[in-house]
This record gives sequence, structure tokens and C-alpha cells, in this order.
Amino acid sequence: MATTSITDRRQALAALAAARGDSDNGRGWKRAAVIGLILLLAAAFAAWALGFSSKPRELVALERLVDAEVAKLNEAARTGTPIDAAAGFGSVMQQTRELPREYREQAGRQIGRLFEARERADMASYFALPADKRQAELDRRIKAEEDRRKARQAERAKREQATANGQVAATGADRGGSGAPGGPPGGAGGAPAGVGPPGGRRGGGTEDSRNDRMKQQIDRTTPEQRAQRAEYRRALEERRQQLGLGPGRRT
Repeated sequence: MATTSITDRRQALAALAAARGDSDNGRGWKRAAVIGLILLLAAAFAAWALGFSSKPRELVALERLVDAEVAKLNEAARTGTPIDAAAGFGSVMQQTRELPREYREQAGRQIGRLFEARERADMASYFALPADKRQAELDRRIKAEEDRRKARQAERAKREQATANGQVAATGADRGGSGAPGGPPGGAGGAPAGVGPPGGRRGGGTEDSRNDRMKQQIDRTTPEQRAQRAEYRRALEERRQQLGLGPGRRT
């Protein structure tokens, strides 16, 4: 009888030890799974950080500048406060022109955000005015836009002249140095032109990008907002015609 009791106790102790071992194994698998998940997340974060850091410093700076300007314009749209349409655009366009050509499409999306925010602010401040003061405000805006257009044309002509002078100088240097005919640096296109506002027609992808932005804008706005936008553009174009001016720039 005593022998049987000792045997039973030994069997019970063996069963308890086996159960503890199974429990330890289970906890080990759980720890391994948690560690594996942490490593996987760390690898994903590292891959994301590597992709983010691969952006050129100039493009990151442009995005931050546009973010700051869009925030100001959104606040103006919320309060209906009139804005200086030219504020912030000069530095944005300058930074855009300094970007490598392969990043121009990304820069164009940033400029598209800026123009959309400006139009929202323009509409909000326009409709916040009494009806009898809106025409005078349209006149002010049209004159300011025409002044900016002339300034852009003068700046573009200046850049093109500088580019042409540089090409002529390079061609003369090539001929003087080797006796062989030279050509403009970089091929027929010369120096890269500055990226313009949305709606321009430089390159085959620009029109597609503009259509994509229009679709995204429709998805982000209500029918009431789109109706207000159409009314604002109609009033603006109608007043331009009354003043003997051509259609305004599409944004």
C-alpha cells in the first residue's frame, strides 16, 4: 500500500513537471512571436524612414513652405479675411525653379495645393462682402492679377535672354576651342524653365495632373461649395470681358 502511494506521488510530480514545461514552452512561443512582430515593425519603419529621407532637401523645404502658406490661407478662408494673393508665392516659385527636373511633377502638386487654398480664401472674402462692393473688389483683383502677369512675363523674358546669352557664349567657346560646331548646353531645351501654376501646358503629363487635381477637388467639396466656386469664376470672367481683357488664368 505504501509503495503504491509513493508511486502515485512520483507520477503526480512527473505530470506537474511536464505541465510546467508545456507552459514554459507556450510562453516562449508567445515571447518569440512578440519579438518577431517588433522586429517586423522596426524594419517597416526603417524602410519608410529611408524612403522619406531620400527626398531632396529642397523638396522637403518646399513642402514645409507650402504647408505654412496653406495654413494661413485656410485661416483667411475660415474668417473671410481679404488676402494678399502674391504673399508667399514668390518664394515658393523660386524654390520650385531650383529643384532638379525629375522632381518638377512633385513640386507641381505642391503648387496646386497652394492655388486651391488661395482660391478658397479669395471666394470666402468675396462672398463676405456686401453685394454692392463686390464689383470694386473684382476690379482690384483683376488689376493685381494683370500686374503680376506682366511681372511674370518680364521675368520670363529676362531668364530666356540670360539663357540665350549663355548658350551663345558656350557655342562660341566650343568653336574657338576645338573648331567644331557647338550647341546649346543640355540640348535644344537649354536651361529648365520654371514650373508654372496648375493648368499650364508644358509637357504631356501636365494636363493629366490637372485633371487629377480637378477630380480630387470635386471629391473633397460639397455641391454648395462647387456652386459657389462656379459663381465666383463666372463673375470674375464676366468682369474681365467688361474691362476688355481676355480670359483669366485657369487654376
